[in-house]
Amino acid sequence: MGNNKALNYLGGIFALAFSLVLAIIFLLSSLAGISSAEAQCAQHAQDKPMMAWPTDRHEIDGDWSIFHQGYDFKVDEDAKVYASHDGQVVTASKDEVRIRMASKEGDEVKLESVETRYKFLKTVTVSNGALVKRGDQIGTAGTGDEGTDTEGAPIGLVGPHVHWEMWADQENNNKWSIVPKPDENPFVLESSDSGGACSCVDGNLSGSNNQQKAFNFFVQNGYSKEQAAGIVGNMIAESSVEPARLQNTDPGVVSMPDKVVNSPLGWGIVQWTPAGKMINPSRDAGVQDEKIASLGYQLEFLIKQLNGDGPLAEGAAGQAIKSAKTVEQAAYEFGDKFERFGGHENPNHPTYADRKANARHVFDEFAGGAPASGGAQNAATGGCGAGSGNIAEVAKNLAWPEDGHDGTDASIAKPEFVEAMEKYNDGSSGYVPYSDCGRFVATVMRMSGADPDFPKVSTGVQFDYMQSSGKYDYWHSVPPGGMKPGDILNGPGHTYLYVGPWGAEGGGYDSASGSLGGHVPEAGHLYDVGGQFWVFRLKNAPQPAS
Repeated sequence: MGNNKALNYLGGIFALAFSLVLAIIFLLSSLAGISSAEAQCAQHAQDKPMMAWPTDRHEIDGDWSIFHQGYDFKVDEDAKVYASHDGQVVTASKDEVRIRMASKEGDEVKLESVETRYKFLKTVTVSNGALVKRGDQIGTAGTGDEGTDTEGAPIGLVGPHVHWEMWADQENNNKWSIVPKPDENPFVLESSDSGGACSCVDGNLSGSNNQQKAFNFFVQNGYSKEQAAGIVGNMIAESSVEPARLQNTDPGVVSMPDKVVNSPLGWGIVQWTPAGKMINPSRDAGVQDEKIASLGYQLEFLIKQLNGDGPLAEGAAGQAIKSAKTVEQAAYEFGDKFERFGGHENPNHPTYADRKANARHVFDEFAGGAPASGGAQNAATGGCGAGSGNIAEVAKNLAWPEDGHDGTDASIAKPEFVEAMEKYNDGSSGYVPYSDCGRFVATVMRMSGADPDFPKVSTGVQFDYMQSSGKYDYWHSVPPGGMKPGDILNGPGHTYLYVGPWGAEGGGYDSASGSLGGHVPEAGHLYDVGGQFWVFRLKNAPQPAS
């Protein structure tokens, strides 16, 4: 397909005043029409956060308030600033950029009535009228002072930072007003209840959007970060990493297999051409259309091709990619040996520059937070398995989904936990180890690959490690924006994991823990946040998928 420049509509709904919801809801019509659990699961395989982070710091440092109606990000001067969504630049002053939501119909750009604003920029690298894509750099961070409130307290951060706001013209009369604070953090993909097991058709891939999920998948399956970025850079050029996208359709348009199986066009994350090329052998193997249209299934189909297996073996392409040492070389090898687009024989073909740039952005964005490589075996375990990086899902896989498992013997613990203890901790060594809360948390952190250095035992040692290692943010209260799956709670003599809603129906469970001398790892409830317990969150941890 090449690098499609078509623009997306806004992919989520802010918690607005009722009149503003009515004004914006027509922009979000692509979310309608999901009428079954299966359809929702297939749709979720393409989810990404409502907004992309505007900086490389993925943490909000200055929150919304009555005087400070926006978000602040504490970054150094000259740090990169990115567009949070696709759109058109409508203001590019010396220290501020405004980007209007937009759609593109043919050669005509249609501006919408919602825009984001980025303030306190040191440099602006876009111009008025420019079309930008989500994640494009628009400038660098500068220094700002947002004044004081009625009591003289600073409004927002002072010094180097970026201020982010969202505005809407709800009456479409060029009278703009700031959007109220969202109910949830718009820069993260909130996870939903998956019943405590790896159940969605995308295999619970770890990552906050499809690009990161695909990148993490290849890293977990033995590819270097450079090679994974090269593959995903090509996917962005081909399909924007949308598994149900048909060639020549706009981003966000879902085309299910039954609608495209006879199409001569490309389809899926790598635009298999014709569409039936991968749909038909998948159906012949008994795979349902909803799963064929999921990101997880297509990634597994693709990696089998690159391994030289399956009905469409591409072992030569896989070997070429595995030999690549740099991001750019990997992007070239995948485009030349696998995609084989028109003109691929020319190494100077313009599309290679786009694919290499995509790949470099993927590497810069996700390499620092990638989970440990899990080897080829992780393809069979999805996000619940070793090396997935998914703390919450690994915890739920090792703990019982209800309480009442009192006792300390290995025979009472979940078999998966007993096996994991042998591989990632000290097995049966130590005092009643299968009920030890610290060993449970450590085993989860090590097995998931999220933190292979996490101390194997002792809540006090683990507390000191998380405070001093530089790998964790921590709060002696509920974190800004609320708890997130994968958060670790640690206090005197006890530690446990917050995993989000899960477990036996009606149980109301949201956590998992062991209890030394009391019970083996099982479902539990969040408690004592901000009392004796601190909350620790791994920096740049992949977000669990539902």
